[in-house]
Amino acid sequence: MIENNKLVLEILEKTGLSFFKLRNVFYSIPTNSCEISIIYPSNYNLTDVEREKVKSTIINYINLNNCKIIVKINKSFVEEDLIQNQIIKFLNKNYPVISSTINLSNIAIYIDSNEKVRIRFGLEEGLYNHFIKFNIDKFLIENLEKNFCANFEVNAVCYQKSKIEEEILTERVENLKRKSDLDALLHLSKDKYIVKDVKVIVGNEINFQPKHISSIKEPCEDCVIAGKISFLTERTFNSKRKKKNKDGTEEPIVKPYFNFTLRDSSASISAVIFPSKAKYHKMNLLSDGNEVLVRGRISKYNDKLEIFVKDISLCSLPSKNEVVTSVVESEITDYRYVKPVKYSSFKQSNLFESAKKLSKEVLNHTFVVYDFETTGINPVTDEIIEIGALKIVNGEFSEVFTTLVNPMRPIPPSATKVNRITDDMVANAYTINQVICDFYLFCKDCQMVGYNNIAFDSLFLINAGKRVGINFSNTQVDAFLLAKNKLLGLKNYKLSSVSKYLEVNLIDAHRALNDVLATAECFLKLY
Repeated sequence: MIENNKLVLEILEKTGLSFFKLRNVFYSIPTNSCEISIIYPSNYNLTDVEREKVKSTIINYINLNNCKIIVKINKSFVEEDLIQNQIIKFLNKNYPVISSTINLSNIAIYIDSNEKVRIRFGLEEGLYNHFIKFNIDKFLIENLEKNFCANFEVNAVCYQKSKIEEEILTERVENLKRKSDLDALLHLSKDKYIVKDVKVIVGNEINFQPKHISSIKEPCEDCVIAGKISFLTERTFNSKRKKKNKDGTEEPIVKPYFNFTLRDSSASISAVIFPSKAKYHKMNLLSDGNEVLVRGRISKYNDKLEIFVKDISLCSLPSKNEVVTSVVESEITDYRYVKPVKYSSFKQSNLFESAKKLSKEVLNHTFVVYDFETTGINPVTDEIIEIGALKIVNGEFSEVFTTLVNPMRPIPPSATKVNRITDDMVANAYTINQVICDFYLFCKDCQMVGYNNIAFDSLFLINAGKRVGINFSNTQVDAFLLAKNKLLGLKNYKLSSVSKYLEVNLIDAHRALNDVLATAECFLKLY
């Protein structure tokens, strides 16, 4: 195992370059090779001599017999969009409660001339307390400083959340019209779609579904698209680095690259890839007419967008770039768009330390506690815009399923006033037709629990399933009805009131996952 501090000290002692950072180390057993990634500040011009000295220092320090050492040395560009992407990636992986609630407008980033980065989060009271309690600022700084050559400062600011009027909540429950219109039009995805039979050719596995090429309007750091290859051509360029000949003369190092056109049913884009020596021969596996899934950076060159490819996989494209509109339930065996995560950082308190003994019904069954946020109260004409769900196995919180959903229409101001979900927040989210299969798999063979779900959420669920041919026939348990039957004499039976009575912590109400966590604890105390 390579220790970061020792390696950095070794580089400093041998080269005098104190600003290098060890970003990551990857060891490949099949190839018996070790890849080490080093970064340095973008404002420093590293010479070829210094680069070679750093590489030799690292190779000598590691000293692994018969192991190929690959050292990659790259500039660390401290830019706002790169930092934003890393923050969102970190929160998505470690703190989905926060990432599903905030957007980029909640994050302010300031970069001074010395590449000192100050990051400020604007959070509502419940999320602010969660942020402070779990020292998220500390862990975020550690993550950022590992990925950038810069000093970071992270602060959170608490602001007062807007008061939600009682009439809006009452209208949501009491004025719900139970209608069934199974002829509702399907909304095809204008963004991402499904490809199959993915096989890695160059680079790493691509775990995301592609966008339509026509939907790409601006440069971006990380993009996944798919299409058919045409005009695949190998070319060469002269590297800035030079090689020394035996007679003492120098000449540029000639390196290969490939460019091709990638076309889907919506548009085409020029693509270029600069393969390493290890990956060069793999390009021979590709030819015109291949259907491929690629990942890379979108840039603008001569006023035209092109993609600098990092990873390529063979795939099978659908006949048209659209989502599946009819599925067979038995064929839903893998998560495609939204994968559940283990319940860990979501836990706000140890419910089971003080809870009464759980019933045999709870211990012998698997439950999924769920909640939807929607564009309105009509399950036929309105759309789901957020799903939150928690699986309970043998009385213990097991997995979490959470995602925003693109309704493919503007979100009414009245809905945003309740759940604070905006059009910008769902702009890049998947559609309900895409995620409903994943949610079906998550809920399969489980009893489903909600709060007023029988009169509200289950109706949206049934209609969303029928659009793509899925029948949600799960047993529905309504914690709202349990509360009314067991907690006699309460002034009202809203989730906030019942949670307060049962001493359950409800953080940031009217966001799907937050309501689910509170509903789950209330359910276990009531059932």
